Amino acid sequence: MKIDFGKNEFSEHIRLTLLAVLVGLIAGLASVIFKKMILLFQSQFWRAESFISSVSSQPWYLTILIPALGGLIIGPIIYYGAREAKGHGVPEIMDSLIFRGGRIRAKVVAIKALASSICIGSGGSVGREGPIVQISSSVASSIGQLFRIKERGMRTLVAAGAAAGIGGTFNAPIAGALFAVEVLLGEFGVFSFSPIIIASVISTLTSRLIIGDFSAFTVPKYTLISVWEIGPYILLGIVSGLIAIIFIKTLYFFEDKLDRIHLHPLLKPALGGLLVGTIGLGLPHILGVGYGSIDACLQNQLGFWLAFLLIFAKILSTSLTLGSGGSGGIFAPSLFLGAMTGNFMGSIFHNYFPSSISSPGAFSLVGMGAVVAAATHAPMTAIIIIFELTNDYKIILPLMLSSIIASFLTVGIHKESIYTMKLKRRGILFKEGKEVNILRSLLAKDFISQDYHVFMNTDHVEKIIDQAIGGKYHAFQIVDSDKNYVGCFALNQLKKLVPKKDELGPFIIGQDLAVPGIQLNFEDNLEQAMEIFGQEDVAEIAVLKDKQLIGVVKRKDVIEAYNHEIAKREAASGLVQKLKFTHETKTIDIGKGYRIMEIDAPHSFWDKSLKELNLKALYRTDVLLIKKKFPIQTITLPSADEIIRKKDVLVLAGLAENIKKITNIKS
Repeated sequence: MKIDFGKNEFSEHIRLTLLAVLVGLIAGLASVIFKKMILLFQSQFWRAESFISSVSSQPWYLTILIPALGGLIIGPIIYYGAREAKGHGVPEIMDSLIFRGGRIRAKVVAIKALASSICIGSGGSVGREGPIVQISSSVASSIGQLFRIKERGMRTLVAAGAAAGIGGTFNAPIAGALFAVEVLLGEFGVFSFSPIIIASVISTLTSRLIIGDFSAFTVPKYTLISVWEIGPYILLGIVSGLIAIIFIKTLYFFEDKLDRIHLHPLLKPALGGLLVGTIGLGLPHILGVGYGSIDACLQNQLGFWLAFLLIFAKILSTSLTLGSGGSGGIFAPSLFLGAMTGNFMGSIFHNYFPSSISSPGAFSLVGMGAVVAAATHAPMTAIIIIFELTNDYKIILPLMLSSIIASFLTVGIHKESIYTMKLKRRGILFKEGKEVNILRSLLAKDFISQDYHVFMNTDHVEKIIDQAIGGKYHAFQIVDSDKNYVGCFALNQLKKLVPKKDELGPFIIGQDLAVPGIQLNFEDNLEQAMEIFGQEDVAEIAVLKDKQLIGVVKRKDVIEAYNHEIAKREAASGLVQKLKFTHETKTIDIGKGYRIMEIDAPHSFWDKSLKELNLKALYRTDVLLIKKKFPIQTITLPSADEIIRKKDVLVLAGLAENIKKITNIKS
């Protein structure tokens, strides 16, 4: 019997649920394989089961050089394979949910798995959870594209992949589902939540079937000795929140600093590895995922001062690994920081009040949840994941208290989480919806118009009236003799002066008419332009660079750009599927002169990135897709760093006349 899944929403939900089973199965296998890959590379690089024993038994220079060697290997893999495999992965999933309807390139699965396993195996101070989330989400996206899932369903399926990744890695299916909903989707609708739960459960069961039903950590039995412990746990929540803020700020500080270093991207991960290896020489606990050191914390096997030093050493080493271009997650480092913070504080209270305060191990466990909650702004996920690790209800009370306090403090001081901070730096606010972010992603400098009229600030009103009245312009810009921007005025403002033109002529100059402050900087985006248009009754806004007027952004161009982006993305969503099943050249008119069209990449485009070509600024045209023929035929959803190769076919979106200019470029 043939079932038509496309007739209504319920049948589409059944279809998603069945695909979620497949996603969970593959994600469970992927999590096991990824763990094995990490162990394989670790054994090859370090020739020992643990980093600590290896560092103590080998020459000092090897400890410094091995992480650098790992960075040297992953540099080309990421640069030439998939640049979105750099970093901790979750923001890239969020980006795909906002701008590409959950569509992720299939090759990210292999590139991320290889790069992250080498990075972690060679001693990179990062976690394995972020990579497996990105890997599983990429698998889910590929399955969704294969079965032609619509955008809303695709978003759910990608979130299901993320849930399956967390569930399979931590043996924690509930936490996996909550992570996907709390961090990625932000909605608990039954039609979206049930496929996520199913994928997470299937992934966890698959992982258990292969490697057994084991917790990620060896967790001690916990008891709440006294009600007086609540006070120290409140303090632990506050300190955990502050540690999370330091972690976020340090991570992006080093990302900026290392990004400015004039060194080829192929070599930067090696530099990061060299610095991490140097730290690891004295504190080998920071190398790799760090689960062994977390276990030692939970078992009260680390000293008071060592735990304190490891907090800052881990923040620094993780920031260096990711900031230099390494590949790995921030979830395990957050757990590490929480364990060390809890151990340090627990040691203080337990030493002074041994009969009424639990052991440092209990504080380590609660600290793990608190720092994760604060760093990710996902307290429910943090609470449930620690609960699933312990299977002990007694831990819930202090865990909830510390996690909520830490999360509340962090949100109050630092609005963005460690995930959304990366998006904000790109001009994207994840939780406010993709329509808003469309304008944030468009820069004013790409929509500058030279069709405007300018007056000098010393021009007399009589001259201004003679030139302005009866002309085609309704707004005017004013500059000084050095072309520095002074302000603007509207035609309506000028019309009031016409009857008294002769009387006022000698006394009023352009400087007197100028309304200051209605301006944009060169790097501002169109959302900022739209805010000004909403506040001021103007038809155009001056764009400044180094205080000088370089052009204007017109209201009609901003509205047109917004409508174009909406139409383009809706058309592209369907076009992705059509192109996967046909090799014919496509030209689609999407209204008002806009067109989506395939062209062969001109010779002058070869071996250049989309960022270098800057087609949006030069031709007001976007590259939606790239059809690659070598080494195998694939369809790529490009990023700004995507390199155009010989024989590539570009799918362009823009005005027909602008696309024609590109097709006329000599190949």
